[in-house]
Amino acid sequence: MSSTPSPSLSLHSDDVAEAHGLGRKSAGRDAAAGADRLFVNSVAKCFRALETFNAAQRPLSLKELTELSGLEKSAAQRLTHTLCVLGYLRQHPRTRAYVLSSRLLEFSHSMLVTDLIREAAEPHLRALNQACRETVNLMDLEGSEIVYVLRYPSTHPVSVDLHVGSRLPVFCSAAGRAILAWLPQAEAERLLAGPRKAMTPHTVTDLAALRQILAQVKREGYVVNNQEAFIGDISLAAPVFDRDGEVKAAINIAVPSPRWSIARAKKELAPMLLQCARRISNDLAGRR
Repeated sequence: MSSTPSPSLSLHSDDVAEAHGLGRKSAGRDAAAGADRLFVNSVAKCFRALETFNAAQRPLSLKELTELSGLEKSAAQRLTHTLCVLGYLRQHPRTRAYVLSSRLLEFSHSMLVTDLIREAAEPHLRALNQACRETVNLMDLEGSEIVYVLRYPSTHPVSVDLHVGSRLPVFCSAAGRAILAWLPQAEAERLLAGPRKAMTPHTVTDLAALRQILAQVKREGYVVNNQEAFIGDISLAAPVFDRDGEVKAAINIAVPSPRWSIARAKKELAPMLLQCARRISNDLAGRR
């Protein structure tokens, strides 16, 4: 088992880039809300600090937090002290680095246990996972990203190891496209109009090509992505609808390309995926 990196080590370049990007994004969001009289800037700064820790995924010193978040040192110092007193951060007694505490799990647990879609999907996803023995997921749309809210891992080695809470861009993920295809056209176009940065050499970013993909998804009822989000990952996804026929989420089966071909995935996995999506939608149709 590998040991946990020491808090005194420098950040990995990928972590620095992600956290810096988050800091710029949060700063821009706060600035845009500056004209909103109801907007509480101190609360926004608190969440910017928490988001920076989440993006870095390791302990941060006060200096590192300040650099990555874009917060002023005095603000970062007050926020970290307050969050430690409240129990949402822990500080190492020797290195003085801060890390998120397990108390934050209380929020995610409360959200998950009250999520009707997750509740309806859980038994069907578990059965799908047992039937195909591959990784299956339930994903929700949040802004321009999809978020993993339920996951049953494969019994085989996988090429990508994600977790509940992981996020992917909506435009290039299979689940994102499964949702986009059934959104109102104006909303789908708005989401597609945002930044479309290629994640792999296989990622489709052209707007006209993406529209064609969504049209095909709507005809076939599901989508297949070939290594567009991760090299070595084939992903099939289908939408989940509520009682009013509105798309609410998507489920997917993710398999490694060394063990699966696109043709085999369509033949063997797509029917199981579609059947599972229909069963979840039928359950949701009977719930308030």
